[in-house]
Amino acid sequence: MKILFITRAYPPLVGGMQKYASDFYNNYQERGEIKLLANSGDKKTILPFFFKVLFFLVLYSRQYDVIHLYDAVLFPLIPIIRFFSNAKISFTVNGLDIVYSRFGYQKLMPFFLKRADKIFAISKYTMKQCEFRGIPREKLVFIPVGLNFDCLETCSELKKSEVISKFDVSIEGKKILLTVGRLVKRKGHYWFIANVLKNLPVDYIYLIAGVGPEQDSLIELIRELDLTKRVYLLGRVSDEEKNCLYQISDIFVMPNISVKNDQEGFGIVLLEAGRYGLPTIASNIEGIRDAVIDRKTGFLVEEKNAQDFLNAIMNSNIDRSSLSDIIGTYFDWKCLIERYYKEFEKMKTR
Repeated sequence: MKILFITRAYPPLVGGMQKYASDFYNNYQERGEIKLLANSGDKKTILPFFFKVLFFLVLYSRQYDVIHLYDAVLFPLIPIIRFFSNAKISFTVNGLDIVYSRFGYQKLMPFFLKRADKIFAISKYTMKQCEFRGIPREKLVFIPVGLNFDCLETCSELKKSEVISKFDVSIEGKKILLTVGRLVKRKGHYWFIANVLKNLPVDYIYLIAGVGPEQDSLIELIRELDLTKRVYLLGRVSDEEKNCLYQISDIFVMPNISVKNDQEGFGIVLLEAGRYGLPTIASNIEGIRDAVIDRKTGFLVEEKNAQDFLNAIMNSNIDRSSLSDIIGTYFDWKCLIERYYKEFEKMKTR
């Protein structure tokens, strides 16, 4: 069985989509035959990438049993594949690629996506959004995002000290809350600082790793509430620094809020935190529900419920020693790739 994998987001650029595409391709290579067509540049390279894909599909698409596309934005390729090939067509969809609303997207995307043979949703919430747009239930399969468990990087005490020094954070005698993610409204940073962090005891500090359009408003809020010694905006961090932050912190928080025409498709950082034994406290919305095993890897708290966030943070009793094993049971890429492989086999025989 020959698979062609097409993705518009791939390393070396950094992001959730790029990581998923890279992990999927590299892990699938160990299970079956797969060819990669990937855009490894930014938005400026999308158009030449699209023409490259068109050229490849015209000449070579007949060689493949399944053409797998990541994500729903690639829906215009469906009629081209149908015309030049008998290959089955599947997609992995995230969340924003389903709810995006500009330029008539919500009329065109569902119309074409219904004509795919299989749609893999990374969360149950995303799957429901697909159903809501008329995609038949029998074409939908839920397979979450995975992690590679053979590349756990333990930071030395020296490296941890270097990371803390770099960001000029004082952690002695502190309880450390950590968030990793883009500074955008749906991540809930602003709400959490204004409604939860300011009401926690003064020995709690909050580290936020990431960049984005909300940065200026967060800086202003921190100043207004006089929290400059308790809330630290770390900016962009390397993978090594991020792994150290997971190991330094006490609780990972993901206080997302609902934003129209935007959503959290899953939340890979929740798995990364758990892999290092860091319990999570997160909003019980959207794809986050599938990334947290409630009361095992963390706690799901109702969106914008400040008191419940406070209670969960101050009374967290998750057994950190078992976290990594639990995460591995549900989210090991090797197991998830096997599920993809079996679904591709089913598509091929139909």
